[in-house]
Amino acid sequence: MGLLARFGLGRAAEGPEVEIRTADLAVPGERIGGQLVIRAGTRSVEVDRIENYLVADGFDEDGGPTDLVLGSLRTPGGYDLEIGGGQERTLPFGGRLPWECPFTELDGQPLGFAVAVRITLRPPGRSDGTVHHNTLRIAPTPAVRAAVAAFAELGYRPQDSRVVYAYIPGSDQHHAGYQSLFLTDPARGRRKLPRLELSFVTNPVGTMVYLRRASPELYEWESKPRTVTFAVAHHEAARPDLAERATRALEELRTLYRS
Repeated sequence: MGLLARFGLGRAAEGPEVEIRTADLAVPGERIGGQLVIRAGTRSVEVDRIENYLVADGFDEDGGPTDLVLGSLRTPGGYDLEIGGGQERTLPFGGRLPWECPFTELDGQPLGFAVAVRITLRPPGRSDGTVHHNTLRIAPTPAVRAAVAAFAELGYRPQDSRVVYAYIPGSDQHHAGYQSLFLTDPARGRRKLPRLELSFVTNPVGTMVYLRRASPELYEWESKPRTVTFAVAHHEAARPDLAERATRALEELRTLYRS
């Protein structure tokens, strides 16, 4: 099932006309805001409450598709609304993107999954409601971008990415759901490690990078090849020695696999 279909996009929404406006590009750790516009048709609209969540397109550890809830966004005034026929109401919403929010693109290249604002309008006396989505473009944090750039200096290029609904064992991960980025070396015939997988646990200081041989057919963390780790701080994004750090991590990984 396609990403837009999974998020309910491309289908006519039931009930009132709803428009979700958000910024063009966001970065984990920064604030995100937007507007929710509700337009009533010929009949008035009553809304008991509005629920606003960030969701990501991911997989469980068996490889099945699932939606991850990354956090909530505050919508002031999102209770006990009545909008007369032919009228509209605009409500602001906002919050901070979690530091562990997955990034959906890298230097403008989409990575094959979506993060969206999911807003549910619940009418009085009912537990269900109409659900509306708006996809977001999420760029990586400076530390993550620097880590990927370090491997690019070594010839590894990003191919795609995915989010798995699980915790990395022994990590400081705060929310369930980690992102892995798959890298490929175009000169793969000359390397013992032609494909790599980078996973990230990011916080306000920087990111912990988990490096391993890529095994995209595996989803459960402990069934994957072993990892080596190294840290990159956000303020180190401009340091010239990050490629050397990535080289040392690769050598450590080769030693690990030979043991």
